[in-house]
Amino acid sequence: MPRAAILTFDECYASSVGGFADILQVANSHLRRQQGTAAAQFEWRFVSSSGNPIVASNGLQLQTHKLEPRERYDLVFIPSLHYGGQGQFDQILDRLADTSDWLVAQWRAGAWIAANCTGTFILAQTGLLDGRTVTTTWWLERQFRAKYPKVDLQIRSVITESDRLVCAGASASYLLQAIRIIERFSGPAIASQTAKSLLIDVSQTSQVPYLPLLAERAHSDSLVERAQHWLQSNMTKELRISVLADALAISDRTLIRRFKAALGQTPLAYLQDLRLEAARALLETGDLSVEAIGGQVGYNDTSSFSRLFRQRIGMSPGAYRNRFQINSAP
Repeated sequence: MPRAAILTFDECYASSVGGFADILQVANSHLRRQQGTAAAQFEWRFVSSSGNPIVASNGLQLQTHKLEPRERYDLVFIPSLHYGGQGQFDQILDRLADTSDWLVAQWRAGAWIAANCTGTFILAQTGLLDGRTVTTTWWLERQFRAKYPKVDLQIRSVITESDRLVCAGASASYLLQAIRIIERFSGPAIASQTAKSLLIDVSQTSQVPYLPLLAERAHSDSLVERAQHWLQSNMTKELRISVLADALAISDRTLIRRFKAALGQTPLAYLQDLRLEAARALLETGDLSVEAIGGQVGYNDTSSFSRLFRQRIGMSPGAYRNRFQINSAP
């Protein structure tokens, strides 16, 4: 029977720690129903470096078993941990550095290792992810790339799998990650039944629809700030770069150079993102037609708007509304 170690530590997310175990428990129910009590069911234990109780980020206390170097598992799950700022996050990672040798030893002995959300940082510091394609939570993409430049980070994916290393995106993706693990150990039928029992939508394969187009990027260029405000105020108009440059009394070339240096994109690309973010908000909260929304954010050609939306967001405006619209209570 597959033996799993669920790694725990102070400030981990109780939802991913307990939730992962709960999903394995549901899989066991389906295994017993289909194959009888002799079925190869999952076993798990909560482990930590010290073996002392840990306190999750929400205050929940959990009893743990001490990591034993000679004890082998078939699966190790690394949950997400709370990000309370870069300084605090780095301190937690430093405290968990002593788990690296244990994780490497488990993997070399044949274990699968699944890391969820910010837990991917813990796995990355072992060096096992170097040269491999992985994902992590979309909102810490920049920090991950800076810390682990040897890792091939593909932020679009919700789940990546390479050589028994399974990484997942933002925290709730542990649901999909658990289903992937169940499929690998118990087969697609048990995985599918488990997902259906828990209403887990396995069609979510991309983080793209959740990614903000206008990522926060601090800079100190006052001219670019003025350009941003101008574009925000005039985004529904048909604009040319020369119009913006004239409004700021600078050349087109200087505007583009300063804008790219500060924000990593051209003014027109920034304008496009402004419009698409505004369209997303309207799709999430209102009932306007796709044509009306396109016109309201500056696109007179509905086909062009829909095509661009699909290219950048990963789905059509209609599909986006169906998934993300916030329905008011009756």
